[in-house]
Amino acid sequence: MKHCDACNVDFTGDMARCPLCQNELRGEASPAAFPAQQIYLRPRRLAVEIITFVTGAILLLHGFFSYLFSWPIPIASASAAALIISVLFINSAILHVPRPLRLMFRYFYIMLAIALVWFVATMNHVVTMFVIPITCLVSLVFDVVLLIVLRAKAIDEYAKYLAFDIVAGLMPLTFIPLGWAPWDVLVMVSGLVSTNQAAARPARLRPPSALLGIRQTVLGLIASCAQSPDLGWKP
Repeated sequence: MKHCDACNVDFTGDMARCPLCQNELRGEASPAAFPAQQIYLRPRRLAVEIITFVTGAILLLHGFFSYLFSWPIPIASASAAALIISVLFINSAILHVPRPLRLMFRYFYIMLAIALVWFVATMNHVVTMFVIPITCLVSLVFDVVLLIVLRAKAIDEYAKYLAFDIVAGLMPLTFIPLGWAPWDVLVMVSGLVSTNQAAARPARLRPPSALLGIRQTVLGLIASCAQSPDLGWKP
């Protein structure tokens, strides 16, 4: 009989990994109590496939906007590389860590903390215009994938993390009145996505109703920005 150390559960049959956490099983295989069944849905692999697909789409959009707005090549390359490294880390954790979701949430928070320390130390507006908004957007995309895969279970077990991600996505909006985001398109997109997710989620996950007003304000700012003759970023 094979044993999973992470779940502390014994399994019959010739399985290589635990069906609960995907951790490798140890011990000798024993005859299964029931005939082998085909598993039609593997939540972890589904999550990895969705994250990889979304990342590819984001990279394509990133390349398009980099060309359209003439972003500096070092900034565009560094942000793309950071996204790829983060996704590789996330996918690896999803496939191999027994309980990866809390690790994923905390990973995004660590990235935000590092970015804030970087900005305080250097006062480089690249951090507030690109690094922090992109980190918030990736975190929000991860939340959407989580809700698609786990549905009600994600809300029951990770409600506080989902709500905190909404608040964190609104944080970049404070950079605009402070003058920390001369090019504020990504900042406004982060705020808009956060307010949309807040409006779409169950009531127990929604921040106060004032977010609806913020949402309209952000939409107005994006409309004004779209009418501007110069959307390019200038260092």
